[in-house]
Amino acid sequence: MTAVLQSPTRLTPPDNDPVCDFGVILPPDFRLASGERLSRPEIRLRVHGDPSMPAIVAAGGISAGRCVGDHAAGEGWWRDIVRVGGAVDLSKFCVIGFDFLPNPGETARTVTSGDQARALAFALEKINVARLHAFVGASYGGMVALAFAARFPQRLEKLCVLSAADRPHPAATALRGIQRRIVEFGRRLGAPGEGVSLARQLAMVTYRTPEEFKQRFDSAPGAAAGDPYGVCAYLIARGDAYDMAPERFVTLSDSIDRHAVDPAEIQTPALFLAATTDRLAPSEDIRRLAASVADGAYFEFASLYGHDAFLKEAAVIGPVIQKFIEEKQP
Repeated sequence: MTAVLQSPTRLTPPDNDPVCDFGVILPPDFRLASGERLSRPEIRLRVHGDPSMPAIVAAGGISAGRCVGDHAAGEGWWRDIVRVGGAVDLSKFCVIGFDFLPNPGETARTVTSGDQARALAFALEKINVARLHAFVGASYGGMVALAFAARFPQRLEKLCVLSAADRPHPAATALRGIQRRIVEFGRRLGAPGEGVSLARQLAMVTYRTPEEFKQRFDSAPGAAAGDPYGVCAYLIARGDAYDMAPERFVTLSDSIDRHAVDPAEIQTPALFLAATTDRLAPSEDIRRLAASVADGAYFEFASLYGHDAFLKEAAVIGPVIQKFIEEKQP
């Protein structure tokens, strides 16, 4: 079920449906930090579980969306964490996921993590969620969580950030810049899908670690020069399966590199988690951020999966997240 809201009306899942979607129209005066107006000024949310429970927002990478914990249908991108009895327990909390701006077909091109946070804050107010128990964000979602905490401290009890810092690392920006240029090159050649596929293939190399690739693939060559190696075939398959419009890919990739939050503005009790093998959000950057936050705690762990550890290491990070969001405030 999807409801489009223009007034603050409380809606609950129909017929005991465990999820309920909302489409919230943003106000006419909503402008992006760039000064642009959205041609599709709507943000979509999904409420998982009982809306009378304390609310937690969960947000992931640029490919993630509002389908966070639909584990029964096998759709939720974080269903290993967000489930009944999970680290973010749907028997104790209501979990809200949302789709990042821009919407498909949007003409505005420049969106920041702060824009996402402001749009989300407006939408939460419209569904009568005045205060969040926690915002748990990973990767780009962690950047949005930081932006939300900096702008709306009175509306957030706890902040949990994984695989994200207060600003991007220049080496990661360099890699994403290449990806964006690949996408634009594909568009100019009339092959936008191929451009996005190649950019996604390069992204997959940055998400994971050399150790994982060594463990999974050998170096056996094909019959002739240019034939894909085993690891290449894997990346090609992952790239071809990726479904995102080139304009949206460029906007969200660029949004990562525009992200900037002053740690001094984070007053909410915060937990930061970092994989020591993460090449996109280095653990030293996240450790520095945690030390700069007034009430910040830091948890570091090793992982074969690099930046994707937040998706793959539920057994490691789950208990840490659960303890933080469930413990009583002093």
